[in-house]
Amino acid sequence: MKKIFFLLLATLFITSASLAEEVKFTATAPRVVEVGEQFRLVYTVNEKAKDIQLPSLSGFRVLMGPSTSRNSSSQYINGKWSSSTTYTYTYVLLAEKEGKFTVNPAKIKVKGYDFSSNSVSIEVVKANEKPQNNQSNQSSQAAANKITQANLFVKVDVDRKNVYMGEHVVATIKVYTRLNIAGFGDSKFPSFNGFLSQEIPTSGQISLQRENVNGTIYNTGVIRKLILFPQHTGNITIDPFELECIIRQSRSSGNRGFFDDFFDNYQDIRVPRKSKPVTIRVKEFPANKPASFDGAVGSFRMSATVDKDSLQANDAITLKVNISGNGNLKLINPPEFDFPADFEVYDPKTNQDLKSTAKGMTGSTTFEYLIIPRHAGDYEIPPVDFSFFDPKAGIYRTRSTPKFNIKVGKGSGDATSAVISSFSKEDVKFIGKDIRFIKTNDFVPRLKGEVFFGTTNFYLAYLIPFLVFILAFVFNRKRIKENADLARVKNKRANRVAMKRLKAASTSLKAQKKEEFYDEILKALWGYTSDKLNLPLADLNKENITEILQGKNVDDELIQDFLNILNTCEFARYAPSTGSSEMDELYKKTMDTITKLEKSI
Repeated sequence: MKKIFFLLLATLFITSASLAEEVKFTATAPRVVEVGEQFRLVYTVNEKAKDIQLPSLSGFRVLMGPSTSRNSSSQYINGKWSSSTTYTYTYVLLAEKEGKFTVNPAKIKVKGYDFSSNSVSIEVVKANEKPQNNQSNQSSQAAANKITQANLFVKVDVDRKNVYMGEHVVATIKVYTRLNIAGFGDSKFPSFNGFLSQEIPTSGQISLQRENVNGTIYNTGVIRKLILFPQHTGNITIDPFELECIIRQSRSSGNRGFFDDFFDNYQDIRVPRKSKPVTIRVKEFPANKPASFDGAVGSFRMSATVDKDSLQANDAITLKVNISGNGNLKLINPPEFDFPADFEVYDPKTNQDLKSTAKGMTGSTTFEYLIIPRHAGDYEIPPVDFSFFDPKAGIYRTRSTPKFNIKVGKGSGDATSAVISSFSKEDVKFIGKDIRFIKTNDFVPRLKGEVFFGTTNFYLAYLIPFLVFILAFVFNRKRIKENADLARVKNKRANRVAMKRLKAASTSLKAQKKEEFYDEILKALWGYTSDKLNLPLADLNKENITEILQGKNVDDELIQDFLNILNTCEFARYAPSTGSSEMDELYKKTMDTITKLEKSI
């Protein structure tokens, strides 16, 4: 009996849980209304329901409802029909007083189970005074429909105007209107000079919503939303945004004809609008920078793992470093480990899983190091520090990787064992000859009993290896000294690293991955100048690069080509369309510019 009871209880629980996932009961209402304005509170459910119960509507009066309607739709996808039905309950409410109100969830019954909707927040603002007589009312209506700067404007909203270097700023380009907008014409977006910009994905359609602006209700629409990372300190100005709005208005009654009463008589007016420039103040980092700080700004976590800690010589290890959180993740450089000399290490592979939202850039960046130990023994990979600046707390924070102990056994291909390469048949084959002739040069016989000790060859056999050892020792000391000079090492490898970036850009070009192509071009240029000029990426900007290159007597035309490529990459990612021929031309121009800079510096 108990088993049957628990079985029925489990079945009931599973049924209610699956039904809860299928049923969607939602409430919608305007975000802002005026005192005395009538508006609709709409509840929608995707299953047949009954007994809807409204919550307490403090501040509002119910004028009508519920008015019910039903909407069914069917679709045919991949050989299968599917259908859905939506039930709508509409109430007409009247706003009675000012304030911010929350409509609590309503309740409804579906197949005997209770379901609750979401809550809705509504702001009620003071109503504009309306004239009493009819003539004044008409003049007021005409004034309301008049196209003025107060009735229609565009604006670049930023979530903050005072930030640290590398701290993100969310910029929202919006249109505000009290008129009837039929569409949009030409537009000109800001260049965002001085920022590294990343667009926040939107629905692609401009949806107008009500918003309270200083006590006046506007219909507002988000045109574009971006994350901006400032690239230098000081005041940076965002250029104005320009937009052509198409306003639809009814013609005046004096111009209406006899047949106009039977048809809609409207006219579309193109109205240009321009936003005001916005200035962002970018502060320098505090003075107490850690040695491991390389321009990372935000809030991050770091973890590091190896896929194995015991292996044979000449086998491979993968060391993964994962940095996750919120901040300028796209600009973080790989940590520099102090690997043992017997380890062969390849350049790290970077994998990024990033998402741009209104809260900033979130996600993770993973660096993979491929390591091959060449000799047997017990080795240690020491910890490495990663420092970043936390703008909310205004302090530097440091994260460290653990220490890894690697045990390497002697492998079949260990470099300590002697390896003799044999000759193949192809190595001794004569081309065009089938007879190997006997040597006919002079032969000097050596008397039997002649000894090697004391001869010239005997002393050379000792002297030559000794000289080779001295030369190798001097060369190795010089190499160690040069490698200790990090600035010199970065300077020497700058061109090689840039060419690897360009190779990755070429791969993206062939795959027609536009955004990845321009990102790789930017990384190649910024990385080359950082290594070549011995400046951290966080301190690089177009102004100080120009000044340094001019100080190195680089031709002004070459400097301008370099800056033009940077500007093209920053603009082209958001251009409506870019042909492969233009990307190919930019790739060739970038390679040519880096080659010329390498010769000039």
